Amino acid sequence: MCPLPNLPENLKPFLERNDVQCDWITSYALAEKNDFLDHSELALFCPGKLSDIAQKRNLGKFLLLAQQKKIPILLLTEDRTLANLIPVDNTHILPRVQTASPEIGTEELWGRICAMLDFSPWFNRIEQYTGQLEKWACSLNNRFEELHQELRLAWRVQQDFLPKRMPKTSKLRFGALYRPASWVSGDIYDIFQLDEHHIGFFIADVVGHGVAAGLMTLFVKRALVTKEISGRSYRLLTPDQAMARLNDDLASLELPEHQFVTACYGIINTQTLELTIARAGHPLPILITSDGRSERIELDGSLLGVFSGAEFPGKQMILPHKTKLILVTDGLEQAFGNETGEEKMIEKISNSANLPAQQMIDALAAIIDCQENSLHPADDITAVVIETL
Repeated sequence: MCPLPNLPENLKPFLERNDVQCDWITSYALAEKNDFLDHSELALFCPGKLSDIAQKRNLGKFLLLAQQKKIPILLLTEDRTLANLIPVDNTHILPRVQTASPEIGTEELWGRICAMLDFSPWFNRIEQYTGQLEKWACSLNNRFEELHQELRLAWRVQQDFLPKRMPKTSKLRFGALYRPASWVSGDIYDIFQLDEHHIGFFIADVVGHGVAAGLMTLFVKRALVTKEISGRSYRLLTPDQAMARLNDDLASLELPEHQFVTACYGIINTQTLELTIARAGHPLPILITSDGRSERIELDGSLLGVFSGAEFPGKQMILPHKTKLILVTDGLEQAFGNETGEEKMIEKISNSANLPAQQMIDALAAIIDCQENSLHPADDITAVVIETL
């Protein structure tokens, strides 16, 4: 297109070539009327000097039209800013507009034209693939957003299974730390009033973390039977009995070999501070006195859900005053390192032995935050502290 009085000399040879069909359009109105772009493979604009905004607007209109039709554009002008008259279009990511001096030689101009025509199909294909990738990316983004909402819902459901408030008693105080490694945790805990004189506490760890482990924790929580009710009377199940029933329920599910659960369940008499406790493959409970001395409560018991009919022998003891009973999942030990994590954990807990239960938990959380990779923990972290006054 050349809205000039005379065709530039370097363009005249194209009208004489037998292998090229070249149309000389001398006005924008004529080009629009003849709709010449529908029959063109390349648009060569020689706009000359543009003296007003209207001329630039007309040029920009036809440049945009050519780009929408995926036609390469070569501008013969000294004003390289004219290539910017085409607005940004997300559907055409590759530049189809080139500029050259009006004084360009005929051979060089022909080379530029041939190169643009050769690359045009590749540009079209790249834009086609890019458009498809954008659709896939949009679809994935929508799916990720749906998954995000589903995980948020799973998190809220699991949070509803955690204790809303701790039992109140004159001789005991409680504290808890619960940190999922992702949206949903493979850990679960509970502290609850069994009757007027007994409080039960429970902690469990399903292998792994994430949604699958989180769903299993909800089953474990619901499957734990702590009392038998008959008419107007009831009987508290001892921890070993409760763990045996829970084990049989899990074993009946015939879980995959790599799917197992560890747990610890205990009962405290709020009047006598008598502790009855049983364990199933879980990290041993820790007793810490007010002066920082610590010891493990040795308990036997295999993993839950592996062998039907397994036994989980319990242990009874009187908790001394000003003592803390601490139950943790193995994620807390891992937070302090794989090799010496258990020793470091007990050391840090013992250093805060004089603090009240929840303050001890807060201090422990602050220490964990200072550990390496604390923002991306390898496992869920749960700790329960029971303090005798």
